[in-house]
Amino acid sequence: MVSLKNPLNFIKKANRTFNVYLGNYKRIDDFLNAYERDQQKSDAFLNAFLDIYGENQEKTNKFIEKYEHNQEKTDAFLNAFLDIYGENQEKTNKFIEKYEHNQEKTDAFLNAFLDIYGENQEKTNKFIEKYEHNQEKTNAFMDSYISIRENLKTAIDTFNQNYDICKGYFFNGDENSFEMMDTDQFFQMCFFNNIQLLSHSPSENRIYLETEEGIKLVTNNRFYTIGEIYARDGYSVPQLYQFKEFVVFDIGMNRGYAALKFANYDSCKAVYGFEINQDTYDFAIENLDLNPELAHKIKAYNFGLSDKDDEIDIYCLPGSDGITTTELEFTNVQAEWLKGKEQMKIKKANVKEASAIILNILKKGNINSNIVLKIDTEGSEHKILDNLIDKDVLDKVDLIMGENHLLGEDLDEKLVGFKNISKKFYTNDIYSFCYVKDEYFKKLPQAKF
Repeated sequence: MVSLKNPLNFIKKANRTFNVYLGNYKRIDDFLNAYERDQQKSDAFLNAFLDIYGENQEKTNKFIEKYEHNQEKTDAFLNAFLDIYGENQEKTNKFIEKYEHNQEKTDAFLNAFLDIYGENQEKTNKFIEKYEHNQEKTNAFMDSYISIRENLKTAIDTFNQNYDICKGYFFNGDENSFEMMDTDQFFQMCFFNNIQLLSHSPSENRIYLETEEGIKLVTNNRFYTIGEIYARDGYSVPQLYQFKEFVVFDIGMNRGYAALKFANYDSCKAVYGFEINQDTYDFAIENLDLNPELAHKIKAYNFGLSDKDDEIDIYCLPGSDGITTTELEFTNVQAEWLKGKEQMKIKKANVKEASAIILNILKKGNINSNIVLKIDTEGSEHKILDNLIDKDVLDKVDLIMGENHLLGEDLDEKLVGFKNISKKFYTNDIYSFCYVKDEYFKKLPQAKF
């Protein structure tokens, strides 16, 4: 049993303890009241939470169900993607491998390109340097060219002035009186071939000329045959200089220009000329009369040659130079005929068999010289040649030259035993020709360097 030594102290301590208890009880009671209130709130919160949780759990279950469904699709997609990715990865690896291979080539190309570029750059620099040097030369040339052009213009102006002066002296200041002719062409023909204009009668349309060889000629405003024979040296072939002596049969004598040129050769012993047109024949006789020193070599006949004796129609253009024809077809192909056909005149004329006439002359003249046949009959050449071939007269001929106007048979095939020296086409139907007997064809070697 406990004895209390000091009860008052004990009561005081007990009182203090009780007071402390009462204070703690109040606090505990407040705490419990607060706890109860908080518990109610917690219960309300838990109830609300459980309600919301229940709703959300349903949504969550639906979400999980949908998620699992989508996950299957996702897994299928991923599997398909992985398959495709695997294939593409293989392709990618091959591409990378090919790319790396090509990259090596590219690197090699670039290296080579850089090397070439470097070389080319050096060449380019040299080219630019050379270009600039040449540009200086070009500039100097252009300056010189401009100066030369000015000098050339001055020279041309001076030439034209001198040309007009020379032409004025040539025509004696009377150029306008030379009507219906190309006076420039006429002047040039004479000037460049030393052909002198002796006189001119405008009212008579007569022009008198003298060649460098001293042959006097008369013409009207048609002078083209003079140009062919004397300006362009027609009928001049090497054999005429090789023959010791020769005789010419001039079939289609025209105005006698060729006959006079042949007669001017010292080695020419005689010319027998045949002209079918009376007016042209008279023209020829006048030319022969102007040259008596040559005319004695020339025997002119006022009839034509053909394949038989006959009286025929001939077709003429008055005033024209040497285009009378026995062939109407020829009037449709020759340029001058096409321009002047409305002025065509038809005449009667005589022809004789060519072979008979030539044989008779050879026999009567006891001719042993080389024989030259010049034939220009505006379309009847083949008739005459065929007659001479058929009668074995062409065998006696050494040189044949003239013009062929209607193509017919190829002369290379017709003239057996002859070599073609020249053949010059003027149109598709008209060409000049020259053939020499084989024994007089002497070809020299041609240098090949």
